[in-house]
Amino acid sequence: MRRGRGKLSPINWTLVLLAGIFQMLTLIFDQIVIQYEEELRKSNYEIITKSESRSAYLKMNNRVNDFLLAFENTVFLVSSSNFSEDKKKFYYFSNILDQTRLMEDILTDKMVIDGLSGRTIQAANTDNEKLDQKIFSFEEYFKRLIDDNHWLTEQFDKDNNFEIKYTDLEGNEKTVSALVTIKSFVEHNNNYLQDLLEAMAELGIKSSSDLDSLINTSSKVENRKQLLLLLGVSSQLLSLLCLLILFRRLLMINISLVGSKSRISK
Repeated sequence: MRRGRGKLSPINWTLVLLAGIFQMLTLIFDQIVIQYEEELRKSNYEIITKSESRSAYLKMNNRVNDFLLAFENTVFLVSSSNFSEDKKKFYYFSNILDQTRLMEDILTDKMVIDGLSGRTIQAANTDNEKLDQKIFSFEEYFKRLIDDNHWLTEQFDKDNNFEIKYTDLEGNEKTVSALVTIKSFVEHNNNYLQDLLEAMAELGIKSSSDLDSLINTSSKVENRKQLLLLLGVSSQLLSLLCLLILFRRLLMINISLVGSKSRISK
């Protein structure tokens, strides 16, 4: 009898083992949950960043689209009216100012510029007299357009009736009025703003697709995290249950021993 008092029965040892196993499983599940939480933080940051970039692309897309529409309305208004040449120059020059502000806003929006990195524009190289075609980055070419617009603004401020003289490829001297020059500048800028509009649309669609993918991935990770939390709680409860059963069995053994002693003493 005395030899057996300090020993646990096989069932009690099994309960101790099970309690330890469930406790270890709880710790393992908790560690995996911590890893999932870190993954969720990164995913949420990417979702916020991608959402902001999509908003920036959509905002810039809407601005460019509104401007192109406003220019078409200006052309329709001017061409169907009997405005004087000075008034026509005023309408077209106001478009130049709007274009310049728009393109400057594009270059100051780092998120848009980062999205456009790697995209190129093929255009005439004005540094070359032959105007050979050259590949420019979006940022580089829009800086050129802005510089050209500033030059045109200076010419207009000095004399709103200025004339541009140049020599064509055949060696003939040509003279272009201020109205024709300003209108050609606006049309030239709009051609590349249309390229920007298409690029913004593509980037917006790609951002929406990436955002949907990130949200789906985050949702899957969140579901796995919740499942592991549930398994961790279940393992903890099972561990406690095994310990409760063990303590009950030990308590019953002690009660039976006390009862045996009392009977013997009597």
